[in-house]
Amino acid sequence: MRQASKTTTVRRGAFLALAAFMLLASTGCVTTTEPTAESFDVSEAEAKRDLGVDYLSTRRTGMAIRELTRSLELDSGDPKTHLWLGEAYRRKGQTAAAEEFLRDAIELSERRRDGETAQHARLNLSALLSQLGRYEEALVECETLAADPTISTPWRPLSNCGWALMKLGRLDEARAKFQEALTFYPRFGPALLNLGILEAKQGHNVAAIRALQKALDSGRLTASGHAEANYRLGELFVGLGRRDKAVTHFKAAAKIAPDADWGSQSQAYLDLLR
Repeated sequence: MRQASKTTTVRRGAFLALAAFMLLASTGCVTTTEPTAESFDVSEAEAKRDLGVDYLSTRRTGMAIRELTRSLELDSGDPKTHLWLGEAYRRKGQTAAAEEFLRDAIELSERRRDGETAQHARLNLSALLSQLGRYEEALVECETLAADPTISTPWRPLSNCGWALMKLGRLDEARAKFQEALTFYPRFGPALLNLGILEAKQGHNVAAIRALQKALDSGRLTASGHAEANYRLGELFVGLGRRDKAVTHFKAAAKIAPDADWGSQSQAYLDLLR
């Protein structure tokens, strides 16, 4: 098919849901699965789905929803289409639709014994529930996923679990989850960022600075996560009386994300420190 011939090669995002993709609404990092598009002979429904995934991977969310919806009209039982429609609606802020599609993706993929799609959908659902402040529910999803012996990236749900536990005030358990995630993947930026936030929350400034700097050095943060890590380092250095260090990090945050919260807050600090 002509549509199938336009399917692109695999495109990877910065990290595999929100993700992996940052959720600004909840502060810190919970991760989701990032979309990829595949290239081979496919049906019309699959071609439209893959085109939608390609649009989603390049942040053209409205166009992604259009193509994924067309795919769903041709094959209403495809769990992958439900998964990516859920992620697309999450990015659009239409959280009720996002949750419905992600739960459908889990049900359909389990029915078809598509374990990989079920894992992706559960990871994204855990991120969405955290975004909505439903941390107990998020914890159920990410703990289920972390306990799955077939998951290839256990550090992602473990980090999401740690974030939910931290928001619930269960700080020692949260630290244990972040540290467990880092035993699997020591350079996992979201877990390092979250651990830095936790250490700062408990007044462990040196440990917080160390974790946040490692998060920056990991090369595994999105632009938003990079800006947040710099902003939080700037705040810590202000508290320690290190104006020079604070200014350096605030400038970095303002440059990376000038129109986002971390950038604007960093610029406000810079104006005060002049």
